[in-house]
Amino acid sequence: MMASPAPRRGCTLAPKNRNFLITAARSRSRRGVRARRRRINSLMMAIRCRNTKDLWKTRMRTRTGDSLLALLKAAQHLTSLHARETLLRAFCVGVQRALRAERCELRVLGVGLGRRQLKSIGWRNKAGAGGDWDDAVDGLDGQVQDVFLAQAIDNGASVTRVHDADGWRMAFPVLHAGRVRSILDVHATTAIAAVTVDGVRAYVHCFERLMAHWDYANLDTLTGLLNRKTFDEQFDQLIAVAERARRQDGERREDSELPSPAWLGIVDIDHFKHINDTWGHLFGDEVLIRLADCMRSAFRSSDKLFRFGGEEFVVMLRNVPAETVSSIFERFRIAVETHDFPQVGTVTCSIGFAQVDDRLPPAELLGRADSALYYGKEHGRNCVWAYEDLVAAGELVSTTATSSAQQDADEYF
Repeated sequence: MMASPAPRRGCTLAPKNRNFLITAARSRSRRGVRARRRRINSLMMAIRCRNTKDLWKTRMRTRTGDSLLALLKAAQHLTSLHARETLLRAFCVGVQRALRAERCELRVLGVGLGRRQLKSIGWRNKAGAGGDWDDAVDGLDGQVQDVFLAQAIDNGASVTRVHDADGWRMAFPVLHAGRVRSILDVHATTAIAAVTVDGVRAYVHCFERLMAHWDYANLDTLTGLLNRKTFDEQFDQLIAVAERARRQDGERREDSELPSPAWLGIVDIDHFKHINDTWGHLFGDEVLIRLADCMRSAFRSSDKLFRFGGEEFVVMLRNVPAETVSSIFERFRIAVETHDFPQVGTVTCSIGFAQVDDRLPPAELLGRADSALYYGKEHGRNCVWAYEDLVAAGELVSTTATSSAQQDADEYF
């Protein structure tokens, strides 16, 4: 009988085989750990990205809401304003603050010599600086060189946007009677949400309606110049300029620091009744319109131009030296004389002007300019006369202004 083999107590391996198995097990363990770490890192990265995206969306929603609320408040503020310069400034400032833009600039569009022209009438930056707010659209002095702005004009009612190295630039057209009247040029460092852009467009439409109401109330319907109703308000501003010039002159400052005086001129079309009687009121109205166009071309954007009624116009000049004011009016007179009026041909005008004295009431200042005008009417027409020159020559008797002592007493009491 054969003996059974002894039971095996364990399996023994050679040392090299045992070391191989241990190394392989450790390698698999390390690969598994690294794989798990990669999966965990990927998951954490996805969570971070999702949180960041949600945070960005939340911030954008908050910023968009703040911008829309700011635009709503700005629109409400616009409805409480009356002066044109104040409306223009508030309109630009409202967009700049709502969008947190680096710069907003309002440019008015006009046509001169057959070319489109843009003139900056005001700007505002992020730091709160700004300036050059005029309420007139004449005196345009720059052909449209900016390709972006030219494209914005061609786009009409559409908003034009472009992204460059400096950030985002947007142009919002301001329309009048269906045509581009001005351009709001906005510079921003970050992108503006589409809903915010729509909010700005609604804000622009609100401004358009306000300006249409202002024009209806303050502009002459035939010529587009300021009407007589607005004369008193503008005259108060002119008086303030004249008073400041007089007071600084009294302080005996250097000549270079002294502001130039203000002037009031009256323009009257020669033989206008004959034009109406000969050619009819239709061509008479055309003469008035063409003369208003000549005024816009001859005078600066800061000068105030009024149609007082009939064939009579009034011009307010600010900060013009005494030695150049006569040449300014003479240039306008020549422009009218050389203009070819439809059917009528040649038309001339007579002009009288006087320096604004803040111690005189408006009626008396108008009377001075009117005296110079009618002196010209009686001495050949188609001419320019200064009230001060006529008084110095003894042709007119001076209207005495209130004495300085009386003026100071009035101000004190």
